[in-house]
Amino acid sequence: MVDFKKFSAILSCLDDYMVLKGKKEIGDMEANRELDRAGLLQDSQPSPGSPLRNLLTSMRDSNSLPQNIRQAYGMWTIKLSKTMAKFPLVNQFQYC
Repeated sequence: MVDFKKFSAILSCLDDYMVLKGKKEIGDMEANRELDRAGLLQDSQPSPGSPLRNLLTSMRDSNSLPQNIRQAYGMWTIKLSKTMAKFPLVNQFQYC
């Protein structure tokens, strides 16, 4: 189970890092390295980025992944959340 209070702290830390560095998106290894430096999620030395990938995979499997995080071809990318448009989700089966 994912602690969403801790995950929101992770996202805000990554947003601050991307704003500071002037980036619009980062990969999972760079993100986990920054989270380890900030003390939020310890990185693995033999497999860098593995703890963050495991967290994101568990969130993907429970269908609770935010819009600014994507997985393509086995690599996770995290976009700056302030650049994402906010729109309400529509339940397509609400009238069944």
